[in-house]
Amino acid sequence: MLSDLLDTQLDSPVEPAIAEKTSGPKPLEKKHWHLPKFTFDRSKIRKFFSKETILRLEEEGKVVLSLLSFFGLLMLFLGEMFLKALGRVKVLKGAFESTEKFWSSRMGKMSEKIIDRLESREGGVRRSFLIALAFRNMKAKKTRSFVTVGGMGVGIAAIVFLVSVGYGLQNLVVSRVARLEELKMADVTLGQSANIRIDNAAVQSIENIPNVAKVLPVVSLVGKVSFGGGVSESVVHGVTGDYLAGAGLNKVKGEYFETEAKTALLPDIRVAGATTVWQSENARVGARIRNVVFNIEPETYLRVRAEPNTKSEIIGYVRRVEGGYEGVEYWGEGYAGSDRGREGKDGEGNELGRWIKAPYPIWDKKGIDDYEPLYDSERIQEWREGYVAELDLLVDEDASSYVAWEDATDRTPNVLGEATESAQVATASASQIASDLPSPEATITATIVGTDEQGVEWVTLGDEASGAGAIAEVMIVDLPESAQRQAVVNRAFLELLGVDINDAVGSTFEIAFVILNTLKPDLDRPAESSLAKYVVQAVIEEGNAPIIYVPLGDITSLGISNYSQAKLIVKDKSDLAKVRQQVDNLGYKTASVADTVAQIDKLFGTARAVLATFGMVALAVASLGMFNTLTVSLMERTREVGVMKAMGMQSSEVKELFLAEAMVMGILGGIFGVLAGWIAGKMLGVILSAFAVIKGVGYVDVSYIPPLFVIFVLVLSFVVGVVTGIYPARRATKISALDALRYE
Repeated sequence: MLSDLLDTQLDSPVEPAIAEKTSGPKPLEKKHWHLPKFTFDRSKIRKFFSKETILRLEEEGKVVLSLLSFFGLLMLFLGEMFLKALGRVKVLKGAFESTEKFWSSRMGKMSEKIIDRLESREGGVRRSFLIALAFRNMKAKKTRSFVTVGGMGVGIAAIVFLVSVGYGLQNLVVSRVARLEELKMADVTLGQSANIRIDNAAVQSIENIPNVAKVLPVVSLVGKVSFGGGVSESVVHGVTGDYLAGAGLNKVKGEYFETEAKTALLPDIRVAGATTVWQSENARVGARIRNVVFNIEPETYLRVRAEPNTKSEIIGYVRRVEGGYEGVEYWGEGYAGSDRGREGKDGEGNELGRWIKAPYPIWDKKGIDDYEPLYDSERIQEWREGYVAELDLLVDEDASSYVAWEDATDRTPNVLGEATESAQVATASASQIASDLPSPEATITATIVGTDEQGVEWVTLGDEASGAGAIAEVMIVDLPESAQRQAVVNRAFLELLGVDINDAVGSTFEIAFVILNTLKPDLDRPAESSLAKYVVQAVIEEGNAPIIYVPLGDITSLGISNYSQAKLIVKDKSDLAKVRQQVDNLGYKTASVADTVAQIDKLFGTARAVLATFGMVALAVASLGMFNTLTVSLMERTREVGVMKAMGMQSSEVKELFLAEAMVMGILGGIFGVLAGWIAGKMLGVILSAFAVIKGVGYVDVSYIPPLFVIFVLVLSFVVGVVTGIYPARRATKISALDALRYE
């Protein structure tokens, strides 16, 4: 065996190393590595693996199994007593009598099988009989039993009440901080690196992380709301319909707007002369895209057509002028020869191209490479409004979306920069035209005065351009006709406008969006969108300051090239920490309400431990009372113990009888304690709710008992009963039958 093997190994001789001296040259000494000397106490090892130890462990295992079977039998016994008690109630008596066959046929047989399985021993006194006998003994001493069980119940009730209040307050605070859906979300913002930005590529890279369900981009900026003759500022978030549906907002009125993901995304940036190429689905012929500043390639003449299609009438031809033109870009019929001629698609999938509408100085074609200016009766070159396909054009993307332009047929034709000799006849002089253009030295003089918790930068716009000392006019961006112009607002915004919440849905307001170069880096001066009318689609509860949600496509159509932030949603809240770590490794910064909830859980976990400690003091006092009761009961029943032993009851069965009595007291105390603690917690909630209702807050529930905690308390009360009854039970086994019979 293992002990013999250990003896053989320990008794084997070990030869010590001996250094021998010789008369000749001293040989090289062998180095001996001396390991730490370990000594084994063979007697302890033999004792540990001895038969006595194994038998003792086997006995202890039987005791544990016996206690578990006792616990199961006790719960069944209490369940049977509870059903009998319900059957004695007049109102419920008929119901229990009508189901008597069912209980006897199915549940009864099942209960008998479970009881037989838990008994699991042949001969001797059945444990179920010992439990019934323990109840009979408790009934004989009702007052003492009531006080003992009551004391145990008070101790358990103290623990349950204090811990339930801790859980209740934790749930109350967490519910005010976050909802369940928000525990699966995190906000992604820019980190410390200046080279990091949030664009379509960044959104796609985050979506590719495992366990990420969605990534919802957001553009946050400041909006100037016009109402009642005044202007007020509000936070504006450009979001998708999926964001509103998945962000866990508390909707009060109306329905959220819906957006298409394709049209809401940022434009694709292609590095080809810093040109911004806009991709769009579901465009339509004649839809306005944006304002542009452009010019024509040298030595090139382009056709000017009456309509944006290749079959339309040719009004004339136009060529390059110094300074360029300003006009409006529209969707029209597709054409070959340029990528811009196939960038759009209508609802039926037909390709659409970009056309620029503007007033042009007209040239007449006389032959191959032979063009002459077209003059009117006063020998002034004619200017006519028409459409030019974007072939051999140089479009100034840096200023294209920010040029103030009224699209009217009677507009005075302006040529940007220095005019040609024929163009000088136009109504506006070159100096006047130049004054209308943005100064090339102009830079943004917006000063950031603060950043709110949502990452929105609040600014003041400067009056002067840097370097030139000229006034930096605010560039105006026209909102495209394709914009949805729908909004979701909060209560604070309605209070700002003085609109009743019942009349909010369907009402309108006018707003202009302030654009900074953090969202469009190539912006060279302050910019705002033109005043646009928006319709309120829904009202939400969140926020003490005015907040407006508008379709993301409306904001990106203004030339925005970066997102402000993004909200990622994971598949399960347990995945959030791992996903956030991977996003942080990409250089971004993440924040989640789960961090706050974790701190709250940690705080209340400590508070519950302190409260449970106070409750354990009461439980310890109650257990001492139970110990005293069982000890006194043993002394009073010494003669009874002798009679039972004389009748043939074994000492182990006498021990189980006293343990059964202790377990019954513990379990009953646990049940009554749980009920009393739950009732006390609910009463506290009612009292606090009365004050809360007076203050207009509403009902508050400050008590919550998790089901697992109830099971833990019942098991704890059972264990306390067992531990308390061990000493009296063992003492009962040592009583001699003859001495017990002579005991008075």
